[in-house]
Amino acid sequence: MIFITVGTQLPFDRLLNNVADWRERSGYSGDIVAQVGEESHFAHPDMQIVKTLSSDEYYHWFCQAQGIVSHAGMGSILSCLEHGKRGVFMPRQYALGEHRNDHQRDTARAFTGQYPSLAFCDDAPALFNALDALLSEPTDAEPLEQTPQNNTLGRRIAEHLGVKGCAS
Repeated sequence: MIFITVGTQLPFDRLLNNVADWRERSGYSGDIVAQVGEESHFAHPDMQIVKTLSSDEYYHWFCQAQGIVSHAGMGSILSCLEHGKRGVFMPRQYALGEHRNDHQRDTARAFTGQYPSLAFCDDAPALFNALDALLSEPTDAEPLEQTPQNNTLGRRIAEHLGVKGCAS
């Protein structure tokens, strides 16, 4: 099963339509559960669509999923790393009216290549390749070790932001 989450602030129908196109092209017949947000008008007969989820419902689907597909929101990225889930992320784009600025594109650039379990995609072909890889590779990633002595993610975020000494 693939779990798609687009966050709660804005719809992200471009991501949802691309996943639907991939499903048709690839012949994927597994379950897809998509949290689409209150303002989304996305519909697909072969996907389970929910507007919003409680935290418990979110983690129910998140934990069952073979992989996560999401906007490039920090909550989704960190959840994948924390729980050892493989993730495919497509950042929202300001130029397409999907967000107020391009901070998700900046986040995607900062994380690209840093964690083998995470794929960041700017367009449909890259997304299709990442989804194909998601299904053909092992289902679980190693969760990040979260000890004060080895907080790799925190250190990388601090370095990216130019903060020294805050994330040890």
